[in-house]
Amino acid sequence: MAERRRRKKLNDRLFMLRSVVPKVSKMDRASILGDAVEYLKELLQRINDLHIELMAGSSNSKPLVPTMPDFPYRMNQESQASLLNPEVEPATVEVSTREGKALNIHMFCSKKPGLLLSTMRALDELGLDVKQAIISCLNGFALDVFRAEQSMGGDVTAEEIKALLLHTADNEDGL
Repeated sequence: MAERRRRKKLNDRLFMLRSVVPKVSKMDRASILGDAVEYLKELLQRINDLHIELMAGSSNSKPLVPTMPDFPYRMNQESQASLLNPEVEPATVEVSTREGKALNIHMFCSKKPGLLLSTMRALDELGLDVKQAIISCLNGFALDVFRAEQSMGGDVTAEEIKALLLHTADNEDGL
């Protein structure tokens, strides 16, 4: 009985892991774990890239060692000031194409009421079917990451998506 509970717990955890990793090549345990490791490496690289971008122009531009508890303490006063004032940072949107008609959309802007709703409406108007959305808010900023697919017959360019989402993010009330 104890062995069954242990296996069920392990299988449940693998299922949860599989649900948060966007690209799983096979459904066996080794593939799920390998794909999760690769995904974590991609995320850590993205953190380092964003940290370097954030520190551009400062004297401390070494890559961030990804230990979450000490991450806030690694920022200098200038970086902390910009994090505390969302009006300083302009909205940014990155759109990248994946296989087929799949897209990755990263949006960084100041947090506003109704922003998520207006963003989802804008993506729907463009004929994009959102498959996954990850929304994070911190100190007045919103970071939205979407995985979407273009509907059949839809052919929207990355620039069109970017322009519409920047317009949505810059709208005063988010609606």
